Amino acid sequence: MKTRYIIIALLLALISTTTNIQAQIRKAERLYREFEYAKAAPVYERIAGKENKNTPLALRRLGDINRLSGHFGKSAEWYEKSIATGAADAEVYINYGQVLRSLGKYEEAIAQFEKYQTVNPQDTRAKIYADYCKQVLSKSEAAELYEVYNAKGMNSAFADFSPVVRDGKVIFTSDRSASTGSKRYGWTGADYLDLYISDMPDVNNPEKEIKNKAEKFSSELNMPFHDGPGTFTADNNTIWFTRVYRKMGEVDSSRFYTNKLKIYTSTYDGKKWSEPQPFYLNSEEYSVGHPAITSDGKTLYFVSDMPGGNGGTDIYSVELTEAGWSNLKNLGTDINTFGNEMFPYVDSKGSLYFASDGWPGLGSLDIFKSTNKEGKWTKPENLRDPVNSPADDFGFFKNGEIAMFSSNRLEGSGSDDIYFASEIKYADSVMVSGLVKDRQDGTPLADATVLVWDEQTADVYVLKTDNTGAYNIKLKTGHTYVFKSVKKGFTTDCLNLNLPQFTRSTEMKNRDLLLMKRKVDAMFRLESVYYDFDKYNIRKDARVELDKVVDFLKQNPDVKAELGSHTDCRGSFRYNDRLSERRSNSAVKYIIDRGISKQRITAKGYGEYQLVNKCSDGVECTEQEHQDNRRTEIKITGLSNETQVDVAEPLEAYRNGQKIKLTDLATDFFTNCGEDKGI
Repeated sequence: MKTRYIIIALLLALISTTTNIQAQIRKAERLYREFEYAKAAPVYERIAGKENKNTPLALRRLGDINRLSGHFGKSAEWYEKSIATGAADAEVYINYGQVLRSLGKYEEAIAQFEKYQTVNPQDTRAKIYADYCKQVLSKSEAAELYEVYNAKGMNSAFADFSPVVRDGKVIFTSDRSASTGSKRYGWTGADYLDLYISDMPDVNNPEKEIKNKAEKFSSELNMPFHDGPGTFTADNNTIWFTRVYRKMGEVDSSRFYTNKLKIYTSTYDGKKWSEPQPFYLNSEEYSVGHPAITSDGKTLYFVSDMPGGNGGTDIYSVELTEAGWSNLKNLGTDINTFGNEMFPYVDSKGSLYFASDGWPGLGSLDIFKSTNKEGKWTKPENLRDPVNSPADDFGFFKNGEIAMFSSNRLEGSGSDDIYFASEIKYADSVMVSGLVKDRQDGTPLADATVLVWDEQTADVYVLKTDNTGAYNIKLKTGHTYVFKSVKKGFTTDCLNLNLPQFTRSTEMKNRDLLLMKRKVDAMFRLESVYYDFDKYNIRKDARVELDKVVDFLKQNPDVKAELGSHTDCRGSFRYNDRLSERRSNSAVKYIIDRGISKQRITAKGYGEYQLVNKCSDGVECTEQEHQDNRRTEIKITGLSNETQVDVAEPLEAYRNGQKIKLTDLATDFFTNCGEDKGI
């Protein structure tokens, strides 16, 4: 009997608990539908903490709420838990993928998009987003367009965004302090948005606190609910701004009232702002907001989700005529996508900046730029990192060379922060200078000739060194150049220079070009002509150096030379003598086969008699130390006095600064001019 009462009591407790959970889920769902996310979240968290049939829904909703509130890290955690239940809705995969993309976890995001595509193949969004992630992963680093720094001196721990400049002051939108109304915004749990005014932060020290604390922009414009962002005409006396004008107590068929964004305008008479007037396209059926006025005041751009658009929200424009604003235009697919385009801004040159999650980008909202040419918008250009990030980047404004924008990236001070963006000025040319010196004693060589070959244009520039051995030349960025220095009676030297496409440097110095005076018994070591142990065949890596010998002899037809080969100590003296002789003969044959007369080059084997280190018989050495001894050297053995043409100085007739074509030189003039020095 007692057992029966216990069972009944437990059953009643279970019914009570189930009833309680059902009541909580109904409450949470109502708050969710009313966009009261800040109030709904703790209710869902209580439900998610208990094992019940509503747990997957509560987990998904928590993922959605945090995603829609910009808390991407928390959102990812809730979505992951939702998927782990095995009962996740298909929409979780695409939303989870978007959150991972917003966190810069592109490979993980691709996996979620592909899962969604498998479950819901008719929806092409997942494939598009996955492709965007793949584009980010595959692209090489592009040059940055701006330097970015957080305007910490102006930002708060709350949302601060969409800055514009009026009369040297920054006007922006924020939910940072007690609003004009008495209630908090249910979506975020913070105050309603208002327009604020602040001193311009010090762009050279953006973390420095501004002298005067930001304050409400205007009591005539800020109302109990959302006000902002705004835009000003060129004379700063007319403002267009976004407002949510809530009708207190009014409900729709869902038993709550959905507030629509509306645009209002007001004029300043020098003392106060006039009563804001509604835009003629304001509607209770759809939103219009985020106005942007052109500098001539004749075109107004704005955002709307009105019927007939391309995606979630599109950018539209209207024109000012004698009869007022008219000629409504959707900017079309040149600008608008299946996603959301918003926060437009037009600079003084007519370039349109806007935020979008539909164009290929780094994550959530990215900032893009487009220019209208002959009535057609150019393909939007992504402003790239560091202006854009995996998070939301939006609300761009440009004031001369300094721009500002908003972002909720993780390293910010609040949910949205204002950032400065200083446009980077890249050089289109660089002044390159250098010295030509004697390799033996470092003496500067005056009147040496430096030939500079532009590999992109096939132009060759002729330079002459001054009394200090110096030369200089202005060269285009993004080109590859070969420098070769020649002087009568000296060997040549080369260097390669690749000027990057994007560089801020306007000057740079080359390494010294080092020439050695040609004289009998002058010795040159070939740096990379080595042989495998007990072998005499020419290795592939040795051909580069031997080709330099060929080049040297061709450009110095009065030179006769000996090519000497050396071995390490391993093996008998007699064997090494023969091995070194075979090695030098092999190298000489290679040179003769490339057009050098056999009367000008001889072979000599030195065996192990001229070691360059301690590695003689009986001394333990590394393989590298032994290889250092297996080397080849070239020695000048004679200089003819019958030279008719001195090829080492073929350009004495050319003037300093003259430009010639590559075809004016011998076809092999720049042959073997690689990264290494010449002979």
